[in-house]
Amino acid sequence: MKNNKGYRNSEGTESMSQAAKLAVIAGAITTLGDALATIAAGLALEDELKENESINNDMDKLQKQIDDLNYEMKQLKKMFR
Repeated sequence: MKNNKGYRNSEGTESMSQAAKLAVIAGAITTLGDALATIAAGLALEDELKENESINNDMDKLQKQIDDLNYEMKQLKKMFR
């Protein structure tokens, strides 16, 4: 009977050891997933910033065109007076 109890204890320890290993593997996978999510968020933010920069450049060009047209309109008004 003593052997059976010893065998059960060994089996229980092995089971706990497997559970601990699985917990470590699960933690590693979770950490990897979080890292990938962080990288994806960084890339999305970078894309958004580039898009905003492009929009700002387009708006600056449009504003320059409006300013140039206003200047030309003023010049034309002066010519017709």
